[in-house]
Amino acid sequence: MTVLRPYQSSLYSAVREAFGRTKRVFMCLPCGGGKTAIFAAMAATSHAKGRRVWIALPRHELMEQASAALTRLDVPHGRIAAGREESRAFSLHLVSSDTLIRRWDRIKNPPDFIVLDEAHLYYDRQIELCERFPNAYILGTSASPERLDGRGLSDIYGELVEGPDVRQLVEQGYLCPVRYFAPPLAGLGKVHRKGIDYDEDELANLFEQRRIYGKAVEHYEANARGKSALVFARSVEESEKIASEFRARGWRFEPVSANTPKKIRAAIIDGFRRGEVHGLVNCEVAVYGLDVPRIECVILLRPTMSKAFATQMLGRGLRPSPETGKRDCVVMDHVNLIDEFGHPFAPYDWQFSGREKRARKLDPTIRLRLCPETFIYCERPSCVGCPSNTTKRKTRAEAIVDCQLRELAPPVELKARPPEEQEVFGERLEAALDRARAAMKAGEIGGNADGSNTIGPNTDGSPTICSAAIGELLKLARQIDRQPLWVYHRLSEGRLTANVPLLSEIARQMGYARGWVYFARQKIDERLREQGKRRAG
Repeated sequence: MTVLRPYQSSLYSAVREAFGRTKRVFMCLPCGGGKTAIFAAMAATSHAKGRRVWIALPRHELMEQASAALTRLDVPHGRIAAGREESRAFSLHLVSSDTLIRRWDRIKNPPDFIVLDEAHLYYDRQIELCERFPNAYILGTSASPERLDGRGLSDIYGELVEGPDVRQLVEQGYLCPVRYFAPPLAGLGKVHRKGIDYDEDELANLFEQRRIYGKAVEHYEANARGKSALVFARSVEESEKIASEFRARGWRFEPVSANTPKKIRAAIIDGFRRGEVHGLVNCEVAVYGLDVPRIECVILLRPTMSKAFATQMLGRGLRPSPETGKRDCVVMDHVNLIDEFGHPFAPYDWQFSGREKRARKLDPTIRLRLCPETFIYCERPSCVGCPSNTTKRKTRAEAIVDCQLRELAPPVELKARPPEEQEVFGERLEAALDRARAAMKAGEIGGNADGSNTIGPNTDGSPTICSAAIGELLKLARQIDRQPLWVYHRLSEGRLTANVPLLSEIARQMGYARGWVYFARQKIDERLREQGKRRAG
């Protein structure tokens, strides 16, 4: 019998309560936090009540983990997968996501309760599942409740229930600490302006420089020598090349990919799990389902624009391993993902309601995209119509920029900083707040007599005083471990109604979809109602 951890029990109860309000609930918990234990417990409860239960999983490894969790709970279960049919002998089945879509017409007993693991994937399949089983209760689970394509998971699920974040689980001892190494790049903040736009020569130079930083083998030997390492490569060819470079220096690193025969891949991973293999250099096979707690080093050589994908890669190294004496996980970010998504311990507002597509116009708040053809950074939102999109990717080699990665500390709350630093930072914060408040009072944000606002870029593309001040506040908030809504509350103190124009401007600067404003307003209205009740009482 598996006993849930305290935070798992709390999350279990929160999900149960959410099902009292909606039939479709999304549960978010970081990699290594134990999502499988929670949904296995919920499935066991439903099974005990005589309900038909499906647990749909996208990977064979995840199916094995779920099966082990159900076995520990003494819950009999069948499987629906390649070569395995639905059995009337079981009311609970583990279901392969890939097999399911080919067997809609062969389903004998429609489920009453469905668990969808890694539910940020397969958006269209989930829509079809909901349409085919409109009366079923559905639980989606993931460590990353948002999608790169911008579509909102809130279109499927009525409520998002979040557990503790990575920092909290590390502080509680359930995940291991992280040492994060990344290139010391200044980025756009150091590029000068020429008129209202960036200096083209400097910008071109920046794009040319932003490739792959540092050499993986040298940095491994300097910062994680001898540690069990998991390397993420961008292609099969590169995974084989990188593994050979490690072997040439005396380290046993093996490449694994979808091209690796299953038996050989399983043998390599077993050797890695036992410590006989120093490292795996993988291409797309170790993102989901690889549970090897002994991993002490994650090497990122695979760029991505997906926060969900980045979260899954980092999550492979967060599980503690007292048996091997593991004290922390060294992350070596050779593609500068930290510039795109922030430190793993930094606050992140998951875009459950979706995200607007990135604007084409280059802006200091816009993140750059790594070109898959030239491996330089570009402001284009896609490769459509790009003249560089003419060469097969596998013929391109990564360009290495020689630099020393530096260890980066996670964001620190203001109250935890030295007194003199608190004073200087506090002055900057108050100055930015004063500028934003003055602009809002002047009518730039919902302060006009008719309730309209003039916030946003000027006609020439430059920011208004108000939008610039809000942008500065959002940057300062990230540095002191605060969410975007913290900026809203600091600028809305004393208001008795939600300031929708301010929410809209925060959403614009953060690249959020319009749905974010709706959900944020719901939270704010609830908070204002509670404050009203306290004042009345």
